[in-house]
Amino acid sequence: MEQEIKQILEGKAVEPGGTFKAFCIFREVTKRQDKNGKTYYDAIACDSTGNLDAKIWSDALWLDKSGFAKTEDEHMTEDDIAEIVGKTIGINVRVTEYKGAPQYSITKVTLLNQDQYPPSAYVAHSPIPQKILEARFERLVSQTDGKINDFLKFVFTDKLKKDFFYWPAATGYHHAYAAGLLEHTVSVTDLALNMAKTLEESGYVINKNIVIAGALFHDIGKLRAYRMTSVPEVTVGGVVLDHIALGYEMIARLADEFGLEEKTKLHLLHIILSHHGQRDFGSPVVPGTPEAMVISSSDELDFRMFCCFDALKTTSTSFPISAWNNATQRRFWRTE
Repeated sequence: MEQEIKQILEGKAVEPGGTFKAFCIFREVTKRQDKNGKTYYDAIACDSTGNLDAKIWSDALWLDKSGFAKTEDEHMTEDDIAEIVGKTIGINVRVTEYKGAPQYSITKVTLLNQDQYPPSAYVAHSPIPQKILEARFERLVSQTDGKINDFLKFVFTDKLKKDFFYWPAATGYHHAYAAGLLEHTVSVTDLALNMAKTLEESGYVINKNIVIAGALFHDIGKLRAYRMTSVPEVTVGGVVLDHIALGYEMIARLADEFGLEEKTKLHLLHIILSHHGQRDFGSPVVPGTPEAMVISSSDELDFRMFCCFDALKTTSTSFPISAWNNATQRRFWRTE
């Protein structure tokens, strides 16, 4: 019986020493060599419930039953394996324990018929229902007024809004699934608003209109930096320019088309350029306004919290320390 990845990660289905099967797609497959020169692969498998990091060792079977194979059990070539990302597969997985945490080893990969098992059915999606995310977005827009409200409605129309509601926030690390960009953006905006409210209670003056618009725009360049097929993928522009530069260009052009006041335009562009907080983290400038600082802080917090809870999904209760997280340069402690 096939298992959902979420069930596996929550430890409800298979204990170390057991096996399971799943229908999924590969988000990433990276070819490696072990110390003996044998080929193995690091893979990220996903279905609509989550992602699974796994090893595919040199003795694994790679079979093609897609309907185009010459025989039912034709073995896949290395060229076939290189093209498997984003296609629906069946996997047989053995669960072991490594350094106190589960380790998943894929023993067999079977390429399935893509018409019978369409990849779209296995695309990972935000765990928050789409209707809730969209309602949160509309609520945030409704809290603005004047020219900022008009500009937000001018930007988020038609195809751009449709893509914004479906796009991933990344290809890895955080919110790398359908509607990940929307989930991350509304979370950052809510965090920034709550932070601004607390600071205002201490006597600081913060422009709520700018906080909402700046937070909703901060990652808009990811609409060009990534694309969403059956898996999140980076674009050429995303590699050579990055989402910050792409977002700057988009909002600068749209602000001119709309006729936005120059001071407001500059403030929003400053937020986009500074939202990573430090030059070492990719920001051309550092946050220089109260609004830019609360958005940058909220963006970093949402990113780190996602990494924390994602890492703790596979952390054993017997050794409650996560594996090393490269994105945040730390391990996390499972306190419950």
